[in-house]
Amino acid sequence: MSEHKLVYIASPYAGDVLKNIEFAKAACRYAMRQNCTPVAVHLLYPQFLDDNDLVQRSAGLTMGHRVLLACDELWVCGERISSGMAAEITEAKKLGIPVREVSAEQIQGGLAMDKKYGVWAVRSAASVCGAAQSWCKQGGKPMEFDMMEQAVEYADQLNKNLATMNVHYYPKEMEPKLSQGSGFSMRM
Repeated sequence: MSEHKLVYIASPYAGDVLKNIEFAKAACRYAMRQNCTPVAVHLLYPQFLDDNDLVQRSAGLTMGHRVLLACDELWVCGERISSGMAAEITEAKKLGIPVREVSAEQIQGGLAMDKKYGVWAVRSAASVCGAAQSWCKQGGKPMEFDMMEQAVEYADQLNKNLATMNVHYYPKEMEPKLSQGSGFSMRM
């Protein structure tokens, strides 16, 4: 594969938005692993457009099609094709941009990433020190657990034993770390 193709990442957004955002991020990391430069407008535009507002959604799709014009390929990521993705596929074909299907299995197996879990500490604004949030740390590094159940148990212990009105502890999946295997290169 030639290096640094600009690839348009098409994956679902609506529905289980949080899960779909994580999948889109994984698709972008997979594209990087393939020495491509990913563009996922559905990770950007919802930051300032409301996907539930038909006018704003239409503007987002129009802007996305403009970005697609600059791309070398469109990657259809996963097995479900949303209405927005269908429009992107149609537009890519109309423009003569190659469309590549990438399975969820390829994306999720594309990097050596193990899920890790941690405990997220949240201090309320009512605290004398003010609001803050951070991973629970040990030795200056966030504590990591291999299973969500372990993080849940630790968070429960903290909430029980360090009971305070201003700090609460929550188990949370950590952002996967990109491990650089052989063949990974990123030149700017």
